[in-house]
Amino acid sequence: MIYLINPFITSKERYGKDIGDIGGHQMPLGIYYLASFLQKKGHSVKILDCEALDITHEKLIDMLSDSQAKIVGITSTTVSFYRARTLAVLIKDRLPHIKIVIGGPHMTAMPLPTMETKAFDFGIVHEGEIAFEKLVSHIVHKKGSLEDIPNLYYLNNDGVVTNPVADFIKDLDSIPFPARDLCDDYYMYKPPVGAFRNQPVMNIITSRGCPYKCIFCDNNTFGRKTRFFSAEYVVDEITQLIEKFGAKEIAFLDDTFILKKDRYYKIFELLNERGLKFSWTCMTRVNNLDYDILKHMAENGCWQVRIGIESGSQKVLDFIKKGITLDQVRNVTQWCKELKIRTSGFFMIGHHIDTPETIQETINFGLSLPLTDIITTINTPIPGTESYQLARQYGTYDEKDWTSLNYWTPVFVPNGLTQEFMMEKQAEFYRRFYMLPRVILQQIGKIRSFSALKMFLYNAYLGLGFLNKKKKTD
Repeated sequence: MIYLINPFITSKERYGKDIGDIGGHQMPLGIYYLASFLQKKGHSVKILDCEALDITHEKLIDMLSDSQAKIVGITSTTVSFYRARTLAVLIKDRLPHIKIVIGGPHMTAMPLPTMETKAFDFGIVHEGEIAFEKLVSHIVHKKGSLEDIPNLYYLNNDGVVTNPVADFIKDLDSIPFPARDLCDDYYMYKPPVGAFRNQPVMNIITSRGCPYKCIFCDNNTFGRKTRFFSAEYVVDEITQLIEKFGAKEIAFLDDTFILKKDRYYKIFELLNERGLKFSWTCMTRVNNLDYDILKHMAENGCWQVRIGIESGSQKVLDFIKKGITLDQVRNVTQWCKELKIRTSGFFMIGHHIDTPETIQETINFGLSLPLTDIITTINTPIPGTESYQLARQYGTYDEKDWTSLNYWTPVFVPNGLTQEFMMEKQAEFYRRFYMLPRVILQQIGKIRSFSALKMFLYNAYLGLGFLNKKKKTD
């Protein structure tokens, strides 16, 4: 039996704030894809999403002790790595017969430091389906040799062995749908409160890789060349989500869902032929949108888009290689308002060349847009990104043990700024935005549940209470 683990981490650790269930939990599709690929090859698999199920390390050890587990695969981001490492050490100590494999964004970004902890027997970088299945077959059935497994890192008496990296999977349709049947409760997976209308809401990824060059984005796992699942594959998966799993809403989690427009139109042409109607949301970029496609999206169930704006300074946008203009942002948000599509804008404070003036430009620009929500984080250079490589040239960077790399803690301070100033400006942005009369009315209109009420109060806390609380504790 192979166990695939998303390690336990609290919402406070994940988001840097004690926001509880309003932060939501998204299905970690990476390990669900791994599970389906392993099942296709005849292996027995179980998934334990310890974060969503609130399974602590001790409880997980007890569960593994009572199982026939031979291999444990752990996925990890940078902020959750210390949790993954602690779990691996516990398993090695109490269940030494189990082989431990680490994968996910952090392993891909920092493979050698990860393996040099000696907490893991094996590590896999980039896409894991083919490499992990070959490793499982080697461990369980003694097939092949470790030297022939691509993307693999492992330990021997001489240290860490690094195998060559294989090309990315070209035919994504060869990968089965994520093994969602291994999930017992689909309702535990949902975006943050206010980011969905109907439950169960199910997430889907229709492509891998992103062609853009934003310096803050870690796209090492899937690369900068976008590969697409075919329109037919996507429609078959959506059909399964609706007819088998009862999905009422779809969240498209592609970095840039509206990237290949002819495929987008083909997807909805096929969905309409099948008579499938549903509400949906997506992440996309303003430079991929125009009025006509937004109109088509609105007419076919899209009620919210999430766009990365990042800064209100064109100079900063150019530095971070965002590849958009402020005019494009203005046009898209205005079109969304006309078409009654809610628009969430993502901003960052503390870019490498940010100054008090450019941060104020960002706040003023955000307030001038007809957005329905904002998410304002602190620029956090993540290992594996160009931002990380440049950080110490433009300021001070204290990554500590990676636990603070949650986008809310100012571990990177650009020259001329302070941690306190950035947090004050973050609070100011939230306060001024969520105190706009039109935004207050929009937020009140969202309150259809206790969780939605908590989100409304939390936004008010960010804006009104957080700054004063920090001043008192400093």
